[in-house]
Amino acid sequence: MTRQWGPLFSADRARLVADLEALVRIESPSGDAARVSSLAAWVAETLRGRGVRAERRACAPAGDAVLAGVGGGEGGTLLLGHLDTVWPVGSLSAMPWRLEGERAAGPGVFDMKAGVAVAMAVLAALAAEPSPPAVSLLLVPDEETGSVHSRGLTLDVAKRHRQVLVLEPSLDGAAKVGRKGCGVFRVGFRGRAAHAGLEPEKGASALTEMARFVLFLEGVAEPGEGTTLVAARARAGSAVNVVPESAHLDVDARAWTEGEASRVTASLRGYRPTDPGVSVTVEGGFDRPPLVPTPESRALYERARDAARELGFDLGAARVGGASDGNLTASLGVPTLDGLGPRGGGAHARDEHVLVPDLPVRAALIASLCHA
Repeated sequence: MTRQWGPLFSADRARLVADLEALVRIESPSGDAARVSSLAAWVAETLRGRGVRAERRACAPAGDAVLAGVGGGEGGTLLLGHLDTVWPVGSLSAMPWRLEGERAAGPGVFDMKAGVAVAMAVLAALAAEPSPPAVSLLLVPDEETGSVHSRGLTLDVAKRHRQVLVLEPSLDGAAKVGRKGCGVFRVGFRGRAAHAGLEPEKGASALTEMARFVLFLEGVAEPGEGTTLVAARARAGSAVNVVPESAHLDVDARAWTEGEASRVTASLRGYRPTDPGVSVTVEGGFDRPPLVPTPESRALYERARDAARELGFDLGAARVGGASDGNLTASLGVPTLDGLGPRGGGAHARDEHVLVPDLPVRAALIASLCHA
């Protein structure tokens, strides 16, 4: 079965590239609901034109998701991805769609419009079969900003499937079998203002306490265990001659295990200020659990590796610090394999690109796993 897909998708390479170009040319920045929904409309309409069931699902206020499928019944395969990109409107002018040899470039081409193009090709090919397997596709509008508004839909759809294949970008061709859990802690500091020159001793500096908190983070982190805490964004003070009354800090937190995530959460929420004149509040936390390999997900990876070998390439396995919606589906206990998108590089960077020859190869791999 695997071998038949290679020639089929190789013959379909021109359409894969045309779809990718169309996807990139429809800018879809996170937070711009109208533009993301416009891309959702194009994807749904195009799929319906190729014999695939497809509808839009509102994820207000982020925009529309696409839910599509072939075959019937429960317990099939879910292909998972997202429509939004990190690139603001107008990026296409500075970074136009272009083909340079075997590389395609443009905003969002690697993360993850190439994966969307592959998923569309797979569904269209399966729809042409007399009795296609049950396969669904879910593309959400807000993955890059934490999937706050699509999370419920993702969990509801995923729990009705036996396996999830996430078409996020691969890591140098390797699938992602593990991801850190991650989240943002929002820390507020409230002190007492005073004139910095006349009577600074009457103040209580929120900024100074925030500096102590940043140093405290170093003690909570466990780099050897992969647990990181990064003071990522800070603001404080109102004027140069005033003891800062308030300060705010955003902390990026990542951990490989639920145990470490719980330890970090308890430590940060248990912080006690050195200055009794400053109060500290800690909000937020881990919002994507770790994607931890299980026997079932390892078996899914082994099937994928075997299928890749039949297609003539080696599918490596990687654990990465970034998170995706695969973290959410894995938390349900549904076997999840991530990073199955085409090879490329420059995610979120101006040299973002994808390797065009890998588009049909990845489509063949995904189609074979949908039949497994």
